[in-house]
Amino acid sequence: MHNYCSAVSKDYIHRWLILYNSLKKYDNDFRFFTVCHNNEVKTLLELMALERVVLITIEQIEQLDPELASVKASRNNKEYSWTSKGSILLYLFKNYRELNHILWLDSDIVFYSSPEPIFRQLRECSVLLTKEGFIEKHMDLNNIYGIFNTGLMGFNRNANAMKCLNTFRKKCIDWCYDTVEPGRWSDQMYVNYWPWLYNDIKVIDDFGINANAWNIQDKSIHSNGGDLYINQNKLVFYHYSGFRFNNFNEFDLCCYIDLPQSVIKLLYVPYVNSYQNMIHTVNKYINNFYNGMNYKELKYMNYYKAGGSI
Repeated sequence: MHNYCSAVSKDYIHRWLILYNSLKKYDNDFRFFTVCHNNEVKTLLELMALERVVLITIEQIEQLDPELASVKASRNNKEYSWTSKGSILLYLFKNYRELNHILWLDSDIVFYSSPEPIFRQLRECSVLLTKEGFIEKHMDLNNIYGIFNTGLMGFNRNANAMKCLNTFRKKCIDWCYDTVEPGRWSDQMYVNYWPWLYNDIKVIDDFGINANAWNIQDKSIHSNGGDLYINQNKLVFYHYSGFRFNNFNEFDLCCYIDLPQSVIKLLYVPYVNSYQNMIHTVNKYINNFYNGMNYKELKYMNYYKAGGSI
């Protein structure tokens, strides 16, 4: 069985549900631990009665980790979600003794083929990481946002992985903000030195794993036999970081960097369609659960207007 973990807040619920559906499609044997940052999210997911999902509240994590709870007021929602990541993973290893591994997933990830290539590599190490993969002209961003993308991290239950997680938890509680400071930004810069500080760290070297708007810029994407490929690598999952839902018809596909048209056509238009369908699905359980940012003067990087209506 593959064990996944993610956290979800009200504004990310539709993304999380798309992720969940992609896991159901491509993984026949999994368990998805999901930490709800809002009571409304837990209520909705209980109503939906999703298979293979274990719901946990952020309050349960905080009860075990009062130090985490003590910094909650000093962080915005995004920052607190980053801050809590290490605490969540340690909570799971402590309270679910049968877990021999956990794969962390940010909730804006979608799988496009079997995740087995990830777990094949996770079985060979204590901790599994993926690089941000900035293309050459953006390599200086590694000094600002980090070398590794913490949207996917894999951990096996052993002493080496626990050292990483305990240090990670402490540093995130000490400082974790959506602000760039020398050597610090969110939770990512703390992971930079893991391959040199700890034993048995493996870094995935596969364009098809953790593809995103930054690292796909200089690569070709094409469809073959129903599968998507990045250059010659089958796409395992794509990370839709920077995707913004303003209202039912208006989206910023990525607020960080211009997207190639081929990427918009093959990845983002289908994602918007899935997003709109998920809004309809959620509204069947709780009407008007989350209707977007609804900013009248939102500055778009990759503006996309979709058809349809609520």
